[in-house]
Amino acid sequence: MIFLSTRAASSRGSGRGRRRSACVGTAAAATAVLLGMAATAQAATGFQVQASSNVSGSDFDELNGVADTGFFDVAVGSYRISGQTLFHALALRFNGRTWSQVTVPVPAGDNTALQAVTTVTPANNWAVGSDATHSLIEHQNNSSSWSLVPSPANEPVNSVLEAVSATSANDIWAVGDSRAGTVEQGFEPLIEHWNGTAWSVVPSAPIAITGSDFLSGVAAVSADDVWAVGRTGEHSTPLIEHWDGTAWTQVTQPVSGLDSSLNSVAAISATDAWAVGEQNLNQTVIEHWNGTAWTVVASPSVTAGGVQDFLGSVSEIGSSDVWAVGFTSNLGTDQTLAEHWDGTSWQIVPSANPGPGSSVLNSLAQTAPGGPLRAVGFATGGTPATATLVETTVG
Repeated sequence: MIFLSTRAASSRGSGRGRRRSACVGTAAAATAVLLGMAATAQAATGFQVQASSNVSGSDFDELNGVADTGFFDVAVGSYRISGQTLFHALALRFNGRTWSQVTVPVPAGDNTALQAVTTVTPANNWAVGSDATHSLIEHQNNSSSWSLVPSPANEPVNSVLEAVSATSANDIWAVGDSRAGTVEQGFEPLIEHWNGTAWSVVPSAPIAITGSDFLSGVAAVSADDVWAVGRTGEHSTPLIEHWDGTAWTQVTQPVSGLDSSLNSVAAISATDAWAVGEQNLNQTVIEHWNGTAWTVVASPSVTAGGVQDFLGSVSEIGSSDVWAVGFTSNLGTDQTLAEHWDGTSWQIVPSANPGPGSSVLNSLAQTAPGGPLRAVGFATGGTPATATLVETTVG
């Protein structure tokens, strides 16, 4: 990944692409009506900080993904103990009052991180990321305990899974990248699928491999309707792929400017999907799928004074209630960025920056019906030096 910001790189995966996210699939549609009435109020008040948890003795804690199970929230990321060099996978659980750490089993001695999490049912959650040489896949089969699940045997080395989305317990997709080696051991898209028994590598769309090709977002609408987004090329252009139940194919998208990327995708139907990212290194980009084509939808950017804008995560609650989060970067300091679609236009909404240093929102997930949304990331300049950041809307 290429970042023009002061974001810390928490793991081998964090340096490989722009901000990942946990992507919202069909679960968003179920709560669209109930949450729609609160959208205007939530947009007006925006996001405020919610107390979160950090690992005792750590100097670095970051949250990369968040999901709502219907009864509690789950957030994942990584942490590092002060004075050590290895990072470790991190999982937090919100019980409706407080966030607390949950034990995550990992390979002994490995440099690990979790990048994204998705929920199938309240007792069936999946998280993905990376260890020292391969992907890291975790399964939570009750309200608290996680177990390590084997990656595919034929998975390429140096694989990272950046996003995950599910339609059912037997149909889960994860995307990322690997050093497959066809172009000078460069990065190539990686797609994996869970069929209820095992994970397998699925060929991605046949694209012109450049050695700088990444997938960073996935949204599963149904068994034959799945979207994946990312970027391709050293001076990248956005990449969109689609699964039709048989194969992945590349889909035309409208952004042609260099140094552009799509980082996250969300969908609630075959005719309604959104993807977000950045373009030209300094502006937000938002695209919409209407069932026929992807088009650019105007999105606000904070560009005065050389500020660079990045959107890393999108959540679609309803056709007139879509949210995106990320950050702006200016002279070594990052600040949170949140935007809302009300069915007519995208607007920047208030978000918090709690510390004296940088604040970044990496991922966004809606909560239980009628409840607020939650966004997660990190903040610097306090104790620990890099700390988890959770923000929530008030509605």
